[in-house]
Amino acid sequence: MSRIPKNSISVFEEELAELVAKPARKKTRATKVSSGTGREVHEKFLNVEGTPSLSVKVAITPRGENQKKLLAYLREGRKLIWACGVAGSGKSMIAAYYASELLRNKRIEKIFLVRPNVHCGKSIGMLKGGLADKLAPLLAQTLTHLEKFLGKSYVQYCIEKGVIEMCAVEYMRGTSFENCLVICEESQGLTEDEFEMMMTRVGENAQICFTGDQRQVDIKDTTGLAKTLAMIDRVKKERPDFLDTDDMNEFLTK
Repeated sequence: MSRIPKNSISVFEEELAELVAKPARKKTRATKVSSGTGREVHEKFLNVEGTPSLSVKVAITPRGENQKKLLAYLREGRKLIWACGVAGSGKSMIAAYYASELLRNKRIEKIFLVRPNVHCGKSIGMLKGGLADKLAPLLAQTLTHLEKFLGKSYVQYCIEKGVIEMCAVEYMRGTSFENCLVICEESQGLTEDEFEMMMTRVGENAQICFTGDQRQVDIKDTTGLAKTLAMIDRVKKERPDFLDTDDMNEFLTK
């Protein structure tokens, strides 16, 4: 039986002593990426100490006067904004971009995504899962916009932590929105009562952006969006005596 040389044992003892004396290094997602071990993590998760740092992946520039006005009204902090236009006019994208901007700068705590449960054509039946799973197909396009601006991994993280919440209109009664942005998609599907209920949910440091297209109405009753826009048009033509300049600015925002 061959013997291990004494000099080999001494070298081994020295290396073992160095390992014992060296403090253990805490592995984070950042160290995994820098050391090349583990799966590569998105850049926004590199500075992980609790909550990941945010960065908007894609910056957009509004095209046309209406898109510029919409983004300007949102940045002015107006409580209620109505964004009406045909499909593909950028309503949802600008609203999602603004929401990402607020979340990145920590000016809000949550993003609420709301859409009436109104379908076009025949229903495919009941969907499995919880409320978020059932609403996900209805809000798929808005989630895609948020993923474009914040990253898919971070959007999923926010959904799990409740920072981005998908809500059903039928459960909004009694809710008060505070420190958040609410994006109400396809608002032409809201009835008059539902639309009035949504507009009265605004609290401190909260905004609601209604997006809709009057050409795509899937309910038989008069929509709340149509009634609201008609009221705004009447106010534009004949200003009521009880409205001051600030009230008029709110009515003229759409």
